[in-house]
Amino acid sequence: MPDYTVRKGKWYVARLSLSGFNRFATNAMVAERLTKASFTQVYVEGAGRSRLAIAYWSGEDATAERPTEIVDIIEKDERPERPIVT
Repeated sequence: MPDYTVRKGKWYVARLSLSGFNRFATNAMVAERLTKASFTQVYVEGAGRSRLAIAYWSGEDATAERPTEIVDIIEKDERPERPIVT
């Protein structure tokens, strides 16, 4: 997987694809995992394999290998609106 850099003061919207037993995780469990990775103001929605996460990075800029569960990720300057699921 390629490296990805998170930058201080930015919001991130990520589409996740969970596999194996991870797909049975609750959204709260997924949010807790992101919080443990130092993200704040975490919001997760979806079910099963497909999840959408919104989170804020308040730490210093950091680069790490992007986890395979992250299908795509977008950096935002301002807090994104929570998507409406119909």
